[in-house]
Amino acid sequence: MAYGKGIARGMGLTLRSLFKPVATIQYPEEVRPVPVYARTNLLWFEERCTGCSTCAQACPDGCILVATSQDAEGRRNIDRYEIDFRVCMYCGLCTEACPYEAIQPGGPLDDAVYQFDEMYRDKHALSRMATKFLGSHENTYPNGMKAPDPNADFHRL
Repeated sequence: MAYGKGIARGMGLTLRSLFKPVATIQYPEEVRPVPVYARTNLLWFEERCTGCSTCAQACPDGCILVATSQDAEGRRNIDRYEIDFRVCMYCGLCTEACPYEAIQPGGPLDDAVYQFDEMYRDKHALSRMATKFLGSHENTYPNGMKAPDPNADFHRL
């Protein structure tokens, strides 16, 4: 008799869940929205960066490398800016330390690679990631601020 009671209880559960909405999604075609404070890949916006290396000093893993030089007018040029995502633990301390919000979370979640060395990103790869993000988010930074228009003609004073 206990055998029949178990089957009835299992069928009842099946019938109840038959009328509930589906909880699964078809991943490649459908993508869940990313939470606002998710720890995603870092985006580096070169136009906001001054090369002060505050982010590199705040990083407990030491995965950020900043190398700068002075030009003839005394301005700081960013020669190298690299993030080693192989070591990064996505703690967000670099984003909190940056006074100019040049490094922000909001990068791609589907950043799987076949070669481990591909997770080491230099200045050019980081700029491409940031440009791709701005292009797909109506020229808006992850923090909600509008980015300068790349097509605008700015004149230096």
